[in-house]
Amino acid sequence: MRRVLAVDPGLMTGMSCFTHEQGEEPILIWSAEVDEDTFATPVRHEFNQFPDLVVVCERFTITTQTGKNSQAPFSLELIGVLKQEMRDRGRSPKEIKLQKPVDAKNLFPNEALKKLGYWHKGGAGHANDSIRHGLLYLASTGWMPDRLLEDD
Repeated sequence: MRRVLAVDPGLMTGMSCFTHEQGEEPILIWSAEVDEDTFATPVRHEFNQFPDLVVVCERFTITTQTGKNSQAPFSLELIGVLKQEMRDRGRSPKEIKLQKPVDAKNLFPNEALKKLGYWHKGGAGHANDSIRHGLLYLASTGWMPDRLLEDD
């Protein structure tokens, strides 16, 4: 059984945690939206309980447009927290699975999250973005979201 922590970093960060047994449906253990002051607490908790935790995170790339929008370093700083936690556990930060936001949203739009039963109620959508990243990782490693193919 693997445990997956998925992160959508930002000023308000989406986080979710799954367990998954090969051949079974993933189980969403928890999802939340947290601010930068509380971000490290659930990260440390998960690593303390599950040292082999798989960490999945939205890739954040600074572009010309990013610079025009604002000087908001939150995403990069929180990715740095994840990398440091990996180092503190004797693991390489390169183990973090970084994924493009567009890939997660294309494969798991809102309707798909709802149909699969992984919809996070409340917040500003960041928790759902983290859920998308968790599911994208699981799909890329062998899980098939068969319920998406079922007729309603």
